[in-house]
Amino acid sequence: MDSGAAILSLRPISSLDSGEAVRSVSLPVDAPFLVGRSAEADWPMPDPSVSRRHASIVRKGDTWLLTDLNSRHGTSINDQRIDPATPTPIQDGDVLTFGSWRCRCTANSARPGVTTPFAPPLGEPASVSAIPAQQLGGVAQRGLDVLMALTAKLDELKSRESVAQAAAEAVREATSCRRVVVVEPETDAELTVVASTSAQPPKVSRTLIEQATRQGLVQLTVNPGQGDQAQSIVELGIRSAICAPVLVDGTPTAFLMIDTRDAEGVVPPDAASFCQSVARLLALAFQRISATVMADRHRQLQADLNAARRAQELLSPPTRGRHGAVSYQFESIPGRVVAGDLFDVFPLDKSRTAFFLGDVSGKGVGAAMLMAACQSQLRTHLLSGAALADAMAAVNTDLHQRSEASKFVTLIAGVVDSGMRVIQLADAGHGLSVYVPTADAPKRVETEPGFPLGVVETADYAVHELSLQAGSSLVLFSDGAVEQTNPEGDQHGVDGVLTCLAGDHRRQSIVQRLIDSVRTHAAGPLADDLTVAAVWIDKL
Repeated sequence: MDSGAAILSLRPISSLDSGEAVRSVSLPVDAPFLVGRSAEADWPMPDPSVSRRHASIVRKGDTWLLTDLNSRHGTSINDQRIDPATPTPIQDGDVLTFGSWRCRCTANSARPGVTTPFAPPLGEPASVSAIPAQQLGGVAQRGLDVLMALTAKLDELKSRESVAQAAAEAVREATSCRRVVVVEPETDAELTVVASTSAQPPKVSRTLIEQATRQGLVQLTVNPGQGDQAQSIVELGIRSAICAPVLVDGTPTAFLMIDTRDAEGVVPPDAASFCQSVARLLALAFQRISATVMADRHRQLQADLNAARRAQELLSPPTRGRHGAVSYQFESIPGRVVAGDLFDVFPLDKSRTAFFLGDVSGKGVGAAMLMAACQSQLRTHLLSGAALADAMAAVNTDLHQRSEASKFVTLIAGVVDSGMRVIQLADAGHGLSVYVPTADAPKRVETEPGFPLGVVETADYAVHELSLQAGSSLVLFSDGAVEQTNPEGDQHGVDGVLTCLAGDHRRQSIVQRLIDSVRTHAAGPLADDLTVAAVWIDKL
């Protein structure tokens, strides 16, 4: 799924005990989305198994990420429970479970399968009832042989569509019923046909699906001689049908259905038992595929993150150093998801030293490549003698022409002039720096923010000039220092940064103090990369 272009929605597939209806929702692309039982949640869920602040969903670059907020009953993706406080990618078609509440992710991109509307409601001559247990006792030898062959075959198949098709064909072979389908309800009006033994999209009874959801395995019997109220069933020529829910953790995720029509007679009595067995095998196969997909997704994500982190380490300067009269320290702590922070510092001449700190949108190898391009170009322009604002404008134009629309860099760059005792700063949508004087309280540097690099083709960047006092420092940090939340959902914020940096003016400990403050506030794993740097002049 290309989430960067898709709008992601959540569609309920569970029913509340109270019978209260829950509507589908579309997720915002520019803000976290909170799921929980409290009134402050963006999707309030009046279900006792859902915590007050259960989980959040946010888009990072081109990926949607689900995070369990240490909920009591946990959060799952495709029936695989995710670790608390660990952002995990979700995609179109994934089934999310919050406690016992379930919903499906849908995006404005096509899903596999054929979409077909429900048939009109059933009338009086047709009835849906649970199949008695005694009717499930006998299974023909042919059914046993087919079932054994299907069991071996399902282990080799890799997709939900292929296992569903194998199951449908096995039911047709064992029961001699020509129309066998596996369907997944999509909306109140439509469902997706995952597999079918017929070339024509089937008409599926909503009543049959609803009763199978409530009662389990059900059968449909029609007596045309009682009247013509069940007009839709009569017109289709349906004489009997069986619907078996495919249960994953006790919840129907799909339905296996067969029917007979016109002169075909009725569904054989032992077909119900066979359909139930196949539905159970199908549920196990679905769970196996979901686990495999989630494991592969996690491995790929981790490989991308590791590659991006290695690229960042190769491009980064030593964690502490000195260029002439200018000294610096920095540290970058990798978070669980994004690997896109960048920092660099280098001399321009005997009295001037350049530096910059930024955050690349997105994650993985793509973010690492964008970071490398930005870092090398900005360094090249400044070393060639370009003024700070001109260098930023040139890098912006190049990134805009070469990168995708959803890729950009927020960055603050500066030049320290130890002879003039000033720092020039230019801000590309970053805005995160604090001036720490020797005696007064630290204060946020109010720069004039320009567009992030790569967002528009042409942009101008204002230069802010800051006078240096002896012993003062300039502290730069990524948004991980501000946006990191605690278990209650409160951000560390700029106020947390200022409080941390107040009182103790030892420059050698500034970076570590801020990192420790963010970690203490998080009370667990960091949700994002955290990069902190300090720059000062040793001798004025």
